Amino acid sequence: MLYNTTQQGEMMLKSYIQDCKTLQEKFEQKSPTQKLIVRCQNRLNSNDYNLSFFESLEQKSTEPMQIAIIGQFSSGKSTFLNALLGQDILPTGITPITSKVCKICYGEDYILEILYKDGKKVLQNVEFLHKLTRENSKNIDYFCLYAPIFLLKEINFLDTPGFNSQNSDDTHATLKVLEQVDGIIWLTLIDNAGKNSEKALLKDFSSHFAQKSLCVLNQKDRLKNEEEIQTSVEYAKSAFEGIFSSVIPISARLALKARLNTKEKFFETSLLNLTHSIQDIALKRTDSTLSIQESLQRLNALFCDTQEKINAQSSKEEDFKHLMQDSNMPLIFDFLNQTIKPKANLAKSHSTLKRLKEMHVLLHLQYHKINQNYKNLQNILQQSNIEFAQKCGISKAQEQKIFNELYLNLDMLLDSLAQKIFNALEKQSIDFNQSKKTFLGTKSTTQNKEVTILPLEKIRIALQNQDTQLVKDYKAISVKIKNFLDLFIDSIHQNTNSLAQKVSTWQDSAPKSLELYLVAPQSQSLQNLYHFAQHCYENILTDFNNNALIVTSFLRSELNVLSNFLSLNYNNAIDLTLTRLDLKIKNAISKHQENQEEFALFNPTLENVRESLNEAFCFEQFQARLFGPMNSLNKAYAQFLERSEQTTESKIQLITQVSFMLKKEVDKILQNLKEIQAQSLTL
Repeated sequence: MLYNTTQQGEMMLKSYIQDCKTLQEKFEQKSPTQKLIVRCQNRLNSNDYNLSFFESLEQKSTEPMQIAIIGQFSSGKSTFLNALLGQDILPTGITPITSKVCKICYGEDYILEILYKDGKKVLQNVEFLHKLTRENSKNIDYFCLYAPIFLLKEINFLDTPGFNSQNSDDTHATLKVLEQVDGIIWLTLIDNAGKNSEKALLKDFSSHFAQKSLCVLNQKDRLKNEEEIQTSVEYAKSAFEGIFSSVIPISARLALKARLNTKEKFFETSLLNLTHSIQDIALKRTDSTLSIQESLQRLNALFCDTQEKINAQSSKEEDFKHLMQDSNMPLIFDFLNQTIKPKANLAKSHSTLKRLKEMHVLLHLQYHKINQNYKNLQNILQQSNIEFAQKCGISKAQEQKIFNELYLNLDMLLDSLAQKIFNALEKQSIDFNQSKKTFLGTKSTTQNKEVTILPLEKIRIALQNQDTQLVKDYKAISVKIKNFLDLFIDSIHQNTNSLAQKVSTWQDSAPKSLELYLVAPQSQSLQNLYHFAQHCYENILTDFNNNALIVTSFLRSELNVLSNFLSLNYNNAIDLTLTRLDLKIKNAISKHQENQEEFALFNPTLENVRESLNEAFCFEQFQARLFGPMNSLNKAYAQFLERSEQTTESKIQLITQVSFMLKKEVDKILQNLKEIQAQSLTL
């Protein structure tokens, strides 16, 4: 059993090694550009690109070149393409019919493929193009026209709506095409070439192509003679200097006429018409509407008529050859065969690298924008932390004044209370017996002394009556101490609410700021940002709100102790003060009665009364919590700022970690861009 398991493991390992060798061999067979594409793809995060994008780039080297026919509105692009194809299939006219691009590529039959914006594909006859209007084409994305023309096996043409037409969609569609093609043929009217608008437009995109493109001056037959034609050509060469490799004057109209009337084309058309006529006769014969003799006569007449037309056409063949030469269209075919085709691989490689570079640049920009959003949030947190310190400093200074007033009010009320107790002290005469030893024995004497007494019940009634102003003032201080918490809560909430508003604004703006840069909408980094933004409360604000709750609870506890003591223990504190003073007075009288020399009577001073009140009312605690350097308010603000700073640091550390991970992805993109640039320089 162990032997079989080992054998299976060895077989799996050999199979794996063989698969690796096969993949390596396939990779080695790829072109340098294809190898670069694979390396770039392997470096990137799989969520940062569309697989079909890289597949299309790899396949581009085996596909026909993509040449766009572009130019100003109404320059004769469709007629020119019809002349190139040798078929009058594309609609022509002064008014552009549609703002859709039509890709013309090789197929076994003439057929039109319509690709709709919802992804649906529909096949139609070519005649569908002639029936098209802007209204019934608004849901169409683009067309593919298939034609059995040998040239299309090597070059695909893209018929574009053009620039400066009646609809801005035309210009937009044309510019979109230019991002993907391998080269262009610029078509313009011969008597209107070289305008500043054309030059500005051409300079914007001509540098994107590996080889210089072709400028075609159409409708040369509108000029009087060859001299005027050459003058226009020289002017165009001067105006477009450095942009085109060649400027060729043509007449697309004459070229199309010549191509539609060649011997081969005429024979093809005649044969097709003959076939249709024979089929018609056969159908009528089947329906018994024609006799055999009538059918033979009609067939004989058809053959004779077709032969006469072919013979007549043959006699005109030289005329159409001359017409073709006069149109200058052969120079266009020479340019395609001698300039475009030999450099096809170079052009396709350049176009591939251009698209690969653009994709990486956009991806880099997307990562930059993602990282910038995190940086913006980091700046919000750092700035808020500074604002917390500034605002708390202002709030604390204002609130400390109220704290001081509460302390001073309490101090003054205790002074008033002490004064009332002191004023209530009464004097009373008491006889004190004193024994003195003499030589004759012990002699007793009586001495009357005035002592201070405390009329407890009288003072209690005066001080503990709930209707007295003194009691009301104490209750008012208790309420003010408790209500002070609301001021503190408002101050703290102003800070947290300000942060919440800024974070909410960031939360709304972060996804919107990326809408224009979404080259990779499925990017994990992008999804992480969206998720982080959606859960800002949990990710950011919860901890700051918890900080506010903790310090608020601390100050509430501190103030409740003071407030409750004043409101609930007032009578007890009065009783305790009076009892202590009374006991102290009575103890002094009792001890003085025993030994007048050793123990003095106790006559409370105003200071003595205040000290007793301070002790009974725990005044030192009030002083420490309301007035001291580390009073409760200072402690609460210090805690809030310390906790906020710690929370800010932890959030910034989290953002820094995210930025570090983003940088690693950006480094991969930059490495790819570096290789793409190096590869471009070798072309």
